[in-house]
Amino acid sequence: MKRRGLFLTGFAAILIVLAISVTCMAQTKAPQEPQPQQKQERWKIYLESDAKNFYFDPASVQRLENRIVRVWERITDKNKTGEETDRVKSQIEFNCNSSKYRIVASQEYDPATKTEKPEVRTENEPWTYFSLDSILGILYDNVCYQRGNKVQNLQKPKAEEKPKK
Repeated sequence: MKRRGLFLTGFAAILIVLAISVTCMAQTKAPQEPQPQQKQERWKIYLESDAKNFYFDPASVQRLENRIVRVWERITDKNKTGEETDRVKSQIEFNCNSSKYRIVASQEYDPATKTEKPEVRTENEPWTYFSLDSILGILYDNVCYQRGNKVQNLQKPKAEEKPKK
């Protein structure tokens, strides 16, 4: 009789474990396929109009010496339905001490064939003044300021002289 009691207790325990397992499995949702990770948008819009969108690539911002900042800009044309077509992509340098800029590289797109034209790179182009109230002024504000604060001079500090004895 003792054996029978142990057998029934063991059988009841197995049934309880099975019942809990079935209940848990019934409550869980069917496994979902893993969602592809959203591709992080490279280009951040800084100005939008009815006909064009102006973007810059925050990851491309390079802070050089003497408060010179280099950034890639992209301009797209928009049609009446809002679809965008690339127009030009340019690498621009800003002198954050003044309202000056220069184009370092540019690449145009042919809208008819939807192909890229060869990239044009320039060296030591002269600096050109621009208005802070222009489109370039808006881009300047986005790359020469961080969280509303002017980016500081990025030159390496001079080594402090040791006091003479």
